[in-house]
Amino acid sequence: MALTYKGKVIYLANIVSIARAVGNISPKEIEAIKKIQESIGAGKIELNKAYKAAESPDYEINPVGYWSDKVKNLEDVIYVSMIDGWITDKKKQSILKFAKQINLKQEQIKYIAAFFTPGFARVIQEQQKAPFNSTCIKGKKKWYLAAWPKEDIFQAQKLIENIRAINKRKVYVDGVESRWDEVFGFFWCAGERNSARRPMEYCFGPDEKRLNIWGCKQAMMEWTKWSDWFGYGTFKNTGLVNKQVCFVFDKKRIRHELEINLLKYRFCPYLRFNLIEAVLKELPDEVTPTDNGPWIYKRDYNDSPGSIRVKVKTADGKYAYTDDYYSSGVAPKSVVIGVDILKKAFKSCGYNIDEVKGLLEYKG
Repeated sequence: MALTYKGKVIYLANIVSIARAVGNISPKEIEAIKKIQESIGAGKIELNKAYKAAESPDYEINPVGYWSDKVKNLEDVIYVSMIDGWITDKKKQSILKFAKQINLKQEQIKYIAAFFTPGFARVIQEQQKAPFNSTCIKGKKKWYLAAWPKEDIFQAQKLIENIRAINKRKVYVDGVESRWDEVFGFFWCAGERNSARRPMEYCFGPDEKRLNIWGCKQAMMEWTKWSDWFGYGTFKNTGLVNKQVCFVFDKKRIRHELEINLLKYRFCPYLRFNLIEAVLKELPDEVTPTDNGPWIYKRDYNDSPGSIRVKVKTADGKYAYTDDYYSSGVAPKSVVIGVDILKKAFKSCGYNIDEVKGLLEYKG
């Protein structure tokens, strides 16, 4: 049952009374009260009467309506009281008194008191800075909503830092509930990048002497001889007379592994998927491993599915010996090959080469 005309006046007066407990009402509080007025279906006349009633020094909080209305009234009081990011002791006392008046259980009152911690006050303050911010009732509980465009999600950094201690939190992407760490998993890494002496080198790995050509160290696919991804592909024989063995990269598998590894970092503002695609394109489709060429066989200790047996005969003066081992892929002889691939990818993506000059001068 909806509140009566008189009930709406009292409902709003309760909010105004506590909001002005320390004097003037702030612009944010006024705006919030106006939204509440509209949400309960009250007009300007009821709102004006509520302000006038609350201005009386003798005004007493008067819970009105059904119990659900009283609880909602209390929630709105808390919302308005904390909208500026902090709350005074006088307001706290009034709110807790209100909670007792509507016969909340002791556990529920303790829960309300927890809202008055400095941490939660900061959460509300940061929530108000979101491009879209609002509140809603779900399961008889009040939820504070904040939304950003995907490309601006890093602006939520302070809110996310302050919300860590709150258990009841949810995140939605395009209206679908998602796992928290799969959306905000990149925050710590992006923070490290921001504090790095050379941010670009942090992402591409030279700061740790480990180049990765994908632009994100979280790809876990570095340009090193022992990297597993250099085995993503198959060997094939080429040539009719002088048979050679070449290795064909399985770029679909490489892309798949990148997508899996980068899933929880996909919203990172520094991750460039167009660059990843350009690197994949510039990576040779196939290479021929030779002792003296830029690519060599990847050495394995044991035979494995898809591997081949390699025998290399070497003569050294009077002595000759055979190097016999298994190989499941190839390995680059140096980082120069990777840097060259990266340079071409940067160029195709329209990067200013001068901005990445230091990275492209990396020699390992």
